[in-house]
Amino acid sequence: MFNAAGSLPGKALPVIVAAGLMSAMAAQAFAGTDGLKLSGGWMRIIIASRPAAGYFALKNDGSAERKLVGASSPGCGMMMLHRSKTENGIDKMMSVKAVAVPAHGTIRFAPGGYHIMCMQPKATVKPGKSVPVTLSFGDGSTLTGDFTVRGATSK
Repeated sequence: MFNAAGSLPGKALPVIVAAGLMSAMAAQAFAGTDGLKLSGGWMRIIIASRPAAGYFALKNDGSAERKLVGASSPGCGMMMLHRSKTENGIDKMMSVKAVAVPAHGTIRFAPGGYHIMCMQPKATVKPGKSVPVTLSFGDGSTLTGDFTVRGATSK
C-alpha cells in the first residue's frame, strides 16, 4: 500500500477514510439491536385524519428477553403501543406500557392483537407510501424499519 518513498499514494487515503467511515456507520446502525430483527412492517390507514395502526413481526435471536417500550415516526405526531382483545363479546383496545420479546422468540403485532397506533398521522402517511418507524427498547436501544402504508381494506 505504501510507495517506494514510504508514503501512501494519493488515491489510497480517501479510500482508507471512506472504509473507516462506512465501518463506523455500519456499527452505529446495528448498535444495540443485539439479535433483534423487524420484518413485515405495514400500517393501515382508514381516513387520513384518524389514527393509523401498525403491524409487524419482531424476532429476538438473543439469549435474553427484550422489552419493547415505545415507537416513534416522523410520519406520526406520536405513537403508542396498544393491544386489542375481546372480553364477553366486546372488543376492547388498551394502551400497554411494554411488550416482552422472549429470548429466541418472535412476537407478532397483528390485527386483533398487539399493534402500534400512529396518532395524528402526517400527510406522508398514505396508501402506497412507506414510513420509517423506530422501535424503542427498555435498555435504550432502538431499531428502525420501513412500514408500507395500506388502505382500509388491507389485512
